Order: sequence, then structure tokens, then C-alpha cells
Amino acid sequence: MPTIFPDITPNAPLTLNNQRGNLNVQFDLTGQQVIVSDCWQLGARLVQFIWLPAGARVAAPGQRGACYVKVIIGGLAKPAQSPFCEPGTLQDTQLQEDTVIAAAQGALLAVFLLPDERDGTVHAPADLAIQGPRSEVLQWRTFDQHFEHVTRAFAGMDAFIGPGFHLLDESGAEICYLNLWAAGRGVDLTTHNHGHPPSETAPAFVETHLTLSNGTGEGGMYLADEPGAPERQKFPVPTGFEHGPFFDFDASTGKPLLRENGAVSYPWHGWQSGHGSGPNQAYDFVAAFETAPEYVRL
Repeated sequence: MPTIFPDITPNAPLTLNNQRGNLNVQFDLTGQQVIVSDCWQLGARLVQFIWLPAGARVAAPGQRGACYVKVIIGGLAKPAQSPFCEPGTLQDTQLQEDTVIAAAQGALLAVFLLPDERDGTVHAPADLAIQGPRSEVLQWRTFDQHFEHVTRAFAGMDAFIGPGFHLLDESGAEICYLNLWAAGRGVDLTTHNHGHPPSETAPAFVETHLTLSNGTGEGGMYLADEPGAPERQKFPVPTGFEHGPFFDFDASTGKPLLRENGAVSYPWHGWQSGHGSGPNQAYDFVAAFETAPEYVRL
């Protein structure tokens, strides 16, 4: 199986998540050891997770290609990067350095690699076939199939939600849930605000998106006053970029604001795929990071 970090033997425990499905990957954030997950192939791409304690460094991937590094918690000293950029802005995650160095608080990273010879455009769900440890539980489904127990808003929609990774700390608490999805040309993934009461199977989270492939170059986030509002403020998110916060937070503390029911406070927002004009279908392929509020400080 290929790997992004060939010089580091995977040492992160991997288990099934029996409650929410998909896989748990566990990291001990208290020690001084670099911890690396197994590696999975997502169609043309590789994905791997790594914890770097304070000041730890790791060489850039040995393979040439487009490498995107998402800081989930903590921060990097090289390249200078944090989990969130400023609201209304974008952060380029493509790695240009030959070495990655953690900042004083350490860094939990998701690393995506598209080797030079690979075409990362997603023309069909088959382009996102997954291979790797326990990949039999990492299945792609339509949004309608996945959410039909709570809503039929996605009925007939050309959108697919796929593999999920629950990244846990040393106590077993969830740091972040990474889920991957793909949306076809012109798809609107509904106007929503994540305002439902949190539960064990649907906890509160702070959300950001990293675009792994923007099918038309036009897809991205939007803000609206309410569902069905005629006006939208659009924020295209190009390939390799992540967007700043769309959640509400306390500017003095950097902590996310919570609703009375415990959910993180968001305005009405959504993702709108581009329409494009080319002859071939091209999907937006996106990594959604749902981080536990207690691990978020801006």
C-alpha cells in the first residue's frame, strides 16, 4: 500500500466506530512521540493523518505532486499555518516547503497527496474508490440515502457522502470527524445552520471545508438570510484552499458561540456547486472537518 510518509511506520491505533460508523484513529497528544495513521487511497489521492508534538519536524512527502496540509488543531511554525484563517478569507493549504515543523502547541494534520502523474478531476463516483485498512466500512452513499432518516431534502440530488474518520485523543474523546463528499454540477447542498440539539450520534461541531477538487472552479460556500432567500453572498473555494469561519465566535476569547441547546451557532449557509459550461461532468470533491468545540480557539 502506498504511503505519504514512507520513513515513518504507522503507529496510531485504528478501530471501528460502532456508534457512528466508519473508523476511529487515535492520537496521544500528551507525549513527545510523532504519531502517524495508516494511509488510504481515495481514487487518485492518498490521505494520512499525523500528530507532531511541539517543535517536531517531518520531511515533506517523498513523492512529487500536489500535497495539501490541513491543520486540524494546534499550529505549524513551518509553513506558518493555523486551523482557521480570518472570516471571509481563504487559506492555501498546498505545501511548498521541504520540511514541516510544529509550533509550540503541536499540530494534528490531515495530509492529502495527488501524485504528479495523476488527474485529480472527479468525473464519476468511481473516481473516488477507496482502498486501505478496513476500507470495507468506508462506503460511498448518496446524500439522500445517508440522510433519509431525518430529511428528504436531498432526494434525487447528484451528491455523494463517503468515508469518515473519527480522530480521537488519548482519552477516546473525539477531536474531529472528517467526512468526504462530492457534489455534482449545479448542486445546492441546502441552506442550513446546524441548529439541531446535539446528541451522541450527532455532536456539536465547528466546521470548515478543504476543496480537494473544484469541479467547475466556481463551487463554494454561501451565506443567506434564511432558506429560500433570493439573495446569497457567495464565497468560491478553489482547489487546495480552505475557507475561514462560518460559525459565530467570541472575538475576545476565540471560542465558538453555542446556542441554548448546546449546538454551535451558525448563520444560514450552504455549499453551491458551480454550473460550468464544459461537456463533461465534474464534481466538487470536498473534505469537511467537524471539530469538537472544546478543541477550537481562533
